[in-house]
Amino acid sequence: MPKYQNTDEYIEDHTGPVGDLLKKLRAFIHDELPDATERMEFGVPVFLNAHGVPVIYIFGAKNHANFGFLRYDMLTDTDGVLIGSGKPSKHIEISPGREFDKDMLRRFIAQCVHVKA
Repeated sequence: MPKYQNTDEYIEDHTGPVGDLLKKLRAFIHDELPDATERMEFGVPVFLNAHGVPVIYIFGAKNHANFGFLRYDMLTDTDGVLIGSGKPSKHIEISPGREFDKDMLRRFIAQCVHVKA
């Protein structure tokens, strides 16, 4: 049985500043990714675009959150801001208490809208 059944459980388990940040990131995704749906994969909340393709995930660490892209290989990252091994994803680290770069994330999310299987 998976540790978390849904995104609500996952976020509720992350108390304090990281939990608050995860709530903000979740709302931001739903504002920016039309018809996004959610499910738990790999133990974290994953967001699917309108084509049903998993494209974004959020991960709560002890002192930050990762805003990740599952299909990063289909995205243009001209500034080289995405980090990680690339297996299966890359992400941006976001610290609580600091304003995150919404315009940059919007540019990536806009690309996610069109990703098809």
